[in-house]
Formats: sequence, structure tokens, C-alpha cells
Amino acid sequence: MIAGIPDPPHPSIRLTFSRWDIREDADRLAFFLMCCDPEVMKYVDPERRYASVPDIVSMLEKDPPFEAFGYGFWIVRLRETGQVIGTCGIKRREILLQDEPREAMEAIEFGYLYKRQFWGQGFATEAATAVVHWGDDAGLETLWARVLAPHHKSMHVLRKVGFQFHQFGPASLDHEHIFRRPRWGAK
Repeated sequence: MIAGIPDPPHPSIRLTFSRWDIREDADRLAFFLMCCDPEVMKYVDPERRYASVPDIVSMLEKDPPFEAFGYGFWIVRLRETGQVIGTCGIKRREILLQDEPREAMEAIEFGYLYKRQFWGQGFATEAATAVVHWGDDAGLETLWARVLAPHHKSMHVLRKVGFQFHQFGPASLDHEHIFRRPRWGAK
């Protein structure tokens, strides 16, 4: 489905949103600095490491462009200073469900990632609220999220914005919890 409204989400009380531009040095560097922190990547993909800014650019180039679906991951900035603190958004990807281990389901996946110095201050919940409301307004029926089992704080954020535990991931990914959030008002 292509989103029927323009991006990005509306600013929240403390945050603004914009598209990542991999042609901009500042955006590439901000993303690299966030992703090269092992603590930040610990619950995203413990095996994924980026050795250089070109590695980040290569990874970002593989993401579907905003134009394809009308959404993606946005830069999250402090409204007061413009400082990049992380990323939050949605993208189309395949998700493996436990009851369908051989087939991946195409889904709209929600996610976020923040620099460590901004953890525990409510920014993840504030940005998640803005992004899932944007998804509701865009008419996206169901958002999915995957979380590694030990990341209880992330699960808490998901629950606060309306996600519910759906099931454990497939046996090959038994450390993964899968959450779903139907559009507000949908069943």
C-alpha cells in the first residue's frame, strides 16, 4: 500500500522528523555514529557492524526509497536544537512468522534506533507515538515490530503505543518477539 498523506510525521512536543539524505555528509555521519556504538546495535542485530561511513551508505541504499511506498525511516531531531538523536519509522519488509516458517509475510515494519545518550528520556515513546499516528492517518492497516527477547524496555515502548505481542519468531530466531498493531479503530 502507498501512503496517502505526505511525510514526515508532524513535530511532537520535543521532536521533529525529516527524511534521511544519504547524499548529505551530516546525515551519513550521524547514522554511522549511532550504528557504530555496540550498545546501540546490541538489540538490533548483534552481528551487524559498520566499519565506515560507506558501509552505512551501502546499507541505506538497499532500503526501499520513500517514493516507492510513501514512507520510510525518518531522522528524529531535538526540536529545540536540531540535533540528530536517532531514527524512527516504517518500511516494507518480509517477516517470518512461527506458524509460517518457510514463507515470509510481506509486512509494514515499525522500528527505531537512538543514540545511547538519549535513552531513558521518553524520546522513543514520543517519536513512536508520532509515527504510528502518521501510519493511522495514512491508512496503513497493520504495523509489525520485531524485538529481541531481552530488550524489555523496547517491548514496553511498543505496548505504550498500542502494539500487542503476536507470537515468538520462528524456531531459527527463537530470541525474537513479534508484535502487531492494527490501525486505530481497526480490528
